[in-house]
Amino acid sequence: MQVAFSKISITPKEYTGKALAGYTRKEPCSGKLDDLYAYSTLIQCSHSNSEKRFLVLIAVDLLKIPISISNYIKEKIIEMHAFLKKEQILIHATHTHAGFDLTGEFFWPGGFLSVLRGIMFGANRNDKYIVWFSNKIAMMVNELFKHLIPCKVSWTKKLFNPNMVFNRRHPSEQVNPYLSVIAFKSLESDSLIGIIINYSCHPTTLSFQNSKLSADFIGQIHNKISQLSHGNIKSVYFNSASGDLNPITTFKAVGVEKEIDKDAVYDQLGTYDDTKEIGYKIAQAALELAYSIPDHEYCEFHGLEIVSKEFWIPMRDVKYFSSKWFLNKLVFVIKKLFLINIAKYQMLRANFPIFALHYRFGKYKCKTFIQYLELNTGPEKQEKVFSIITVPGELFFALGEKLLQASPSGLNNTLIFQNTQDWIAYLFSLREYIEEGGYEVTPSFSPVCGYYVQKEILRLMNKIS
Repeated sequence: MQVAFSKISITPKEYTGKALAGYTRKEPCSGKLDDLYAYSTLIQCSHSNSEKRFLVLIAVDLLKIPISISNYIKEKIIEMHAFLKKEQILIHATHTHAGFDLTGEFFWPGGFLSVLRGIMFGANRNDKYIVWFSNKIAMMVNELFKHLIPCKVSWTKKLFNPNMVFNRRHPSEQVNPYLSVIAFKSLESDSLIGIIINYSCHPTTLSFQNSKLSADFIGQIHNKISQLSHGNIKSVYFNSASGDLNPITTFKAVGVEKEIDKDAVYDQLGTYDDTKEIGYKIAQAALELAYSIPDHEYCEFHGLEIVSKEFWIPMRDVKYFSSKWFLNKLVFVIKKLFLINIAKYQMLRANFPIFALHYRFGKYKCKTFIQYLELNTGPEKQEKVFSIITVPGELFFALGEKLLQASPSGLNNTLIFQNTQDWIAYLFSLREYIEEGGYEVTPSFSPVCGYYVQKEILRLMNKIS
């Protein structure tokens, strides 16, 4: 078994005056707090003659990467390595809310109505940037193949929330996400080469008042790990189910019995100090977790199995009535009758459209992509199976818990990578939509996206079982 780690800057050459993605800001980018990067890990399984013994994991400091851009990056990589298949390459957006706008939604500053205008008429104006960073990522992957190191691997996870993360939609509810680590040790030196980190938290430590480019707390995780290990340990971060989980910055009243005013939750005015504090906490805990793994638990990945599924999600509403019905229905009707009809022409003209839309018989559908990957450790020791679930959007925490519980590999041996291969929606349950509504309904392609994604992933895992 072999592994390689790398990173490359994807900070735009020109960013001042450009749109940042993630908030309805009133002004464009005014500067830079830190650089944006693409991080990568190449895993080569041992004892396998199959071309599918390679797995490429890429995390990019951007808000979201639609399937059109994800596929384009993969095509650039495959041009150099024709033996790779698209399903062997995972493209993940870390979801920083201070990254560069790729889709045109945030092209016009000024608030919510400007974002609607961006969805309708913005298309994307960053084709050159997309081509530029895609080529850089392809070159980075090319270098990975030249620097593979013989290694062994192990993984672990623990519940981790030192008053740092909360559910912004249900602030009085306690949440306790897992911090997960995949650790790689050199066979020659028996020292840590690098770690893959998986945690559940929205990269929104910087508030909507920030207008400077940043990777948010995820950039600080990598900086701190490099500092603590004197540059000897590399890291890649993938966000788990965190569609409704936010960091606690200036809002501290979490865990009380009565329901909390959500305006205070949404309007946290976090600063760069909060970004560093949360990033450092996660980095230190992840390193401690990696160091805590006993040597006898290390093994090798012998084989890789990948099950992928493309499917269509309809643009439709569900039948119900609740206190949120009118607003939900209003948003749905506006999107279906006006936004989608206008946006489809922008998407037809764009090289990199936001959604993979299909229109037939007066109905819209959106194509997306999920995966279930299994890495097995072979027969030398007691065989274990480790798995990754990819999710095309911002998965609500409760849905993520259900998927982990249902995984054939078991909760302790399964990770969720959200915002991977595509972005179509906030992925919430139908119950959450009916009873709570909320702004998350607006940018999502359809209110049934979460229901369909969960159903298809469970179906995929049941088939494997």
